[in-house]
Amino acid sequence: MVVSVCLLLHLSAAFAGGGTPQVFDAQGKFVGPLDDYGGPGVYLTVNGAIAFVPIERVIVSGDGGPQTVYSATQFRWSGLNAVDFTSTDCSGTPVITVTTGIRPTTTVRLGNDVTLYVAPATNSAPVSIGSVRAGPTFTCTASSTPVTEYGWSTESTFSLTGAYPEPLTIRVPAGNAGRWH
Repeated sequence: MVVSVCLLLHLSAAFAGGGTPQVFDAQGKFVGPLDDYGGPGVYLTVNGAIAFVPIERVIVSGDGGPQTVYSATQFRWSGLNAVDFTSTDCSGTPVITVTTGIRPTTTVRLGNDVTLYVAPATNSAPVSIGSVRAGPTFTCTASSTPVTEYGWSTESTFSLTGAYPEPLTIRVPAGNAGRWH
């Protein structure tokens, strides 16, 4: 649903001659134009790598299930529900196994802190997974037997909430606001 709405807004702006909707952080700082890469988000350049970072609506109450109340106007950085590690105790940086985006990345939310992990500009390779952080409480579970997956180690990290505090908002450029009525 969020993807459809964001795409509809983006296409409506383009066909109406309006500007692209823009994402701003909690302090009003411009983050980037709203875009779509399998869902709404923004492109950021992190240490020279172009990364797509997804966003999602803020949960007002609930756990993401059918009784969840979502904000109509506020967004947050979207993190993964499960993250793999080479260690047996989820220490260190996660293994990046997501292959979408211009540069493979993993976004991890721990409480209110959201970090983007960026892969190096190399091919994926076999990596032994020793633990997984997953579930509603993002609990660490050691693998009973290590599993091999193809992925990347982390080349660089970027604190999304440190650079762009939540909640995020989406606005239309001021000169084009009249076109949205």
